[in-house]
Amino acid sequence: MKKGLLAILLVGVMVLGTFGSGCIGGGTQTQTQTPTETGSPTQTTTPSGVTQAILELGKVTVVDTGTAIVVVGPKGEKPSVSIPSGKKVITVTYVVDEQNTPSVKELMEQGQGFGAINPAFFRDTNVDALVIAARRETNPEVRTEIFKALYILGNYYVPEVILGQNRQLRVYWDWVKGRYYHPTLPERYDLLWEDPNAPVVDTGIGSYKNDPETYVIATIGWPESFDPAWTYETFGWEIWHEIGDTLVTYWKEETEQVTPDLAVAWAHNKEGTEWYFVIRGGVKAYDPWNDKTYPIDATDVVFTFWRVARLGHSVSWMVTEFMNVSASQALTEEEFNNYVKNNPLIAEYNGKTAEIKSLQDLLNFFGYNGETAGVFKLVLPHPYAAVLNIVADPFLSVVPMEYLLGDKYEEALKASNYGKNPDAWEAYVQEGVDDPTHQLMHKYPVGTGPFYVKEYQENSYIVLEYNPYYWNATSNPGHKRVIYIINNDAVARVQLLTTGTADVAAIPTDKIEDVQGVTKDGYKVVVQTDILLPVLTFIVFNTQKEPFNDVKVRQALAYAIPYDQIAKVVYNNLLERNWGPIPKPWPGYTEYGIIKYEYNIAKAKQMLQEAGVDPSKYSITLIYNAGNTQREKVMTLIQNVWSQLGFRVTVESYEWPVYLSKTEHGDYDVYIVGWVPDYLDSDNWVGPFLYGATEFSEINIEVSG
Repeated sequence: MKKGLLAILLVGVMVLGTFGSGCIGGGTQTQTQTPTETGSPTQTTTPSGVTQAILELGKVTVVDTGTAIVVVGPKGEKPSVSIPSGKKVITVTYVVDEQNTPSVKELMEQGQGFGAINPAFFRDTNVDALVIAARRETNPEVRTEIFKALYILGNYYVPEVILGQNRQLRVYWDWVKGRYYHPTLPERYDLLWEDPNAPVVDTGIGSYKNDPETYVIATIGWPESFDPAWTYETFGWEIWHEIGDTLVTYWKEETEQVTPDLAVAWAHNKEGTEWYFVIRGGVKAYDPWNDKTYPIDATDVVFTFWRVARLGHSVSWMVTEFMNVSASQALTEEEFNNYVKNNPLIAEYNGKTAEIKSLQDLLNFFGYNGETAGVFKLVLPHPYAAVLNIVADPFLSVVPMEYLLGDKYEEALKASNYGKNPDAWEAYVQEGVDDPTHQLMHKYPVGTGPFYVKEYQENSYIVLEYNPYYWNATSNPGHKRVIYIINNDAVARVQLLTTGTADVAAIPTDKIEDVQGVTKDGYKVVVQTDILLPVLTFIVFNTQKEPFNDVKVRQALAYAIPYDQIAKVVYNNLLERNWGPIPKPWPGYTEYGIIKYEYNIAKAKQMLQEAGVDPSKYSITLIYNAGNTQREKVMTLIQNVWSQLGFRVTVESYEWPVYLSKTEHGDYDVYIVGWVPDYLDSDNWVGPFLYGATEFSEINIEVSG
């Protein structure tokens, strides 16, 4: 239980609305204070480290964001608190759907960490209600205030300790041209090119050479899977951005709008709950393993989206949360035309909006006059402002249903009435890792993108070759081949780069000096650090284990981290402080009402005493992914400090796929990871970091003031 945190004493608007039965532990002792001239509480901190921007009133939580008051609790509760005049009040009430809310233990068994539930397996129902409210709300100003409240709560509950926000570090030879940066997608390597006079160097992989037509990347780890429906990490998504196509994409550095890819046009109903994507005609998926091609149409798109949900890997949360794939369908052009005649749609693109009453209207609006391959109807349970951002993610790269189902393809097609009833495919696709379609795609990926996987040797190399059947193929791509050389030794990767064996390399920040100023044949190594990324590096507590199930212990350990030393020694000052689950400068980031955790070993010991925890009774294992020397150093520094507190602390490493499996199943004490956003919306930080998978039968949002 928390002590009283906030007393707002000015005469003002009472919190209105009805709250219900509920969740979070009550029992508060309210501290009073003198309000500031503006009517906001002063920014003080209680001895236990609790910010006074949060108040608990029984089962209701009140958060002062500085610019609004956010009140959340079960429907039926009636808290009594006065609000300073002039403050906007956002009230969120809810009813929990107990029957459909899985237990945290079930989610652990299913491996849903950083998927259906946050990586810390932390659950607070009021926090969950705010996450869902932000997803349902369409007013950007209201959403921002809810995001601020979530930032403040995430900072207080600290299921993850944010070590900092990363600055970009790119290390490559200047013979590489055309590089660009996008916050969520890697570069397309057919769009980059090299100086034709760049040196030619043996790669050590077969007869492959690093020449100007070959892009060689020296990196670490291994993709979680070659199946796009079963990969939820940056390496797997990078591979699929090269070998696959999504319905829409971001062209190079675009962030404000998406660009047509396999969908040539799209529109939605006025409620925003039905989206219609016209599928590009003439697209083929190339199967290099059998030298075959498969035509792509709207049924393949339905199958792709439905299959992600069916397999149920952690990445599927973005489909199951925001989309109703069971109600989604494949339509013919004629069926779409007949529907839209009586049900006009709204199309928005390039800053323009139009009412659509025919397929031709829609194609004209997007300026497309080529062939089409049906229409994909995507149904949403609720409107969601960022749905197109999700559709652009590589895990939704379209896969050929015929390839995956083989001789069952025609039967499955008819059973689903040609994509009208996708749930009929339950007879052909299983849940989980043993599904035959997953096993096939995991080993032998097939896609429609600019490259295909030609060959690979696990934990050694991957070779991508330019796809001759790519729908947008050019006779002169920037690169005809991409080779990933996997080497977990940082010194070896430095050598691969400096000898010109690799064009680009994953160089840890403590090795920057080893590559700066290096030249070869008149070329030089570029070290780029100019962009503050929307990427957070953090450690994760297993909040289902003692002593991490105690918020005061988590706060104490957050004070026992040498942030400045980590930033300077490990990250070469390329890690900037951040205190909660939203990066600067995204909506919701705030420094109002938060605890700015700093290294304070005395405070950490005091808080452990207050929590009644004897550190000598606990063993803590800190884990990191093998080959990541920066994370190894971070965990070693933390080990040294936490050992001083009296804990028995060890450090272990695991290969990337094993590491992911352990963390997704809650088989850890504390681990370290980074978060690159799935899509560009603040929900994609607060949701993955804080949502505890509570289902609600009712969410109500009221705004006053």
